[in-house]
Amino acid sequence: MRFANGGARVVPVLLALGLGACQNFLDVNNNPNAPESAPIDIRLPSLEATFIHSTYYGQTALWGSEWTQQWAFNGTRRSYAQVQNYELFDTDAASSWDYFYSRPGYASFTMARDASGDPDIYYRGIAKLFNAWTFQIITDLWGPAPYADAFKPEIREPKYDTQQTIYNGILATLDTAVTLLSSTSAVARRPTTNDLLFAGDMTRWNKLAHVLQARANLRLAYASGEDKVARATKALAALSGALASNADDADFTYPGGVGARNPNYTFQELRTVFVASDYFIQMLKSRSDPRLPILFTAVPYDSIKGTGTSRVTYPAKPATYVGHLSGGDQTQADSTVSLIGPFFSNENAPLNVVSFSDQKFTEAEARLILSGAAAADQPYRDGIRANMTKLGVATAAINAYVASRPALPSVANPLQEIIIEKYIANFLKTEPWNDWRRTGYPTVPLVPQAVIPTIPQRIRAPNSELSNNSTQLAATGIPTGEEGMKVKLWWAGGDKK
Repeated sequence: MRFANGGARVVPVLLALGLGACQNFLDVNNNPNAPESAPIDIRLPSLEATFIHSTYYGQTALWGSEWTQQWAFNGTRRSYAQVQNYELFDTDAASSWDYFYSRPGYASFTMARDASGDPDIYYRGIAKLFNAWTFQIITDLWGPAPYADAFKPEIREPKYDTQQTIYNGILATLDTAVTLLSSTSAVARRPTTNDLLFAGDMTRWNKLAHVLQARANLRLAYASGEDKVARATKALAALSGALASNADDADFTYPGGVGARNPNYTFQELRTVFVASDYFIQMLKSRSDPRLPILFTAVPYDSIKGTGTSRVTYPAKPATYVGHLSGGDQTQADSTVSLIGPFFSNENAPLNVVSFSDQKFTEAEARLILSGAAAADQPYRDGIRANMTKLGVATAAINAYVASRPALPSVANPLQEIIIEKYIANFLKTEPWNDWRRTGYPTVPLVPQAVIPTIPQRIRAPNSELSNNSTQLAATGIPTGEEGMKVKLWWAGGDKK
């Protein structure tokens, strides 16, 4: 594992962070925005931006949302790994692995270490939160990973800790973050405009930490050897201090323009190749979901024949939505397939990191485990309503849709119904892939040209670890190539009933 530091640089505003496309962030050898020697005030905006822009979202989130068929690749072949067919190269894995460790992982570790005095207690709490969150993403992608030895420069080949060990550490770190962020110290100084997420509102940081506690506990509900009732109980306890409404959502704002675009702007830059999936379009149509015209654009044409002066277009009926078969090798003509909606893909669209709607679905699942479907029904409906409200769906349409959903006690599989609605609400995020691996829902079909016989369960080993830490990597017992992508994570096993 390698980490590099660059010279100091002041980054008081978003534009100074150089927030370009995801690939521009994956340069692990030059990190001028978060130098270890810079004051923690200067480090905070870079930590927030690099985590949200390229870690929580980033390419691995796109892989998960593509594999769960929220969107599709509209082409015959990519110029690199055929991700749509579950193919990844070890170099693909390395770009994210190296970035997560060298940027948000190391930056949060050193910031927590350096914010040691009482005046910096809030900065230390935020750093602890991001450190726990970064390692949750790492272990959710790869399973075992260097954790206890990760940032010890004297250890050239850090050992891999089990996912269970890492999660124990994550939850302990989040507990510490909650304590620090709850401080009433008279000498503690709050971030101000250098806090790009909450502008120094420590109450909102505290609520965010509680959401992460609940999410981490519920993630383990079906893990081998875990007690789902105990985990659900802890999740609900954490939610008592979490978000109260959509107003508490964690939204990262982009001004737009070169260097400051929402990373989902890639869906506009590559709009003819990154498009709606047929699976998701059909799901939304089958439920008469009023979010369809917000998530995706209507197509202007049913078909296009010929090119140039011989080009003939055949208009589609109004409000026609068409998806692409995920993993299909036929390219659909431009304007005959639905695109990702501008609510998500505009260059200045905000990125939602944590939402009240997602929290309500977490609550619904926890209550389902503890008390049954009747207890889960109200938070399940609250989650739908919160998401639709955020997307700007008309109140009458919201009321009609919520009323049309069956009462959870009346359905054969209430967990499936909760997860499907959570899948819709968490469009373009990593959570739907996590939920599919935990629960098996929604039931996503294999793509026709899959290179492995399952939707990937994890990311393959990165080539940087194969080259520099092969002994410790081999000790995990997990195959290092595409075979390893078939192996379930620890938290993906156990009782799902």
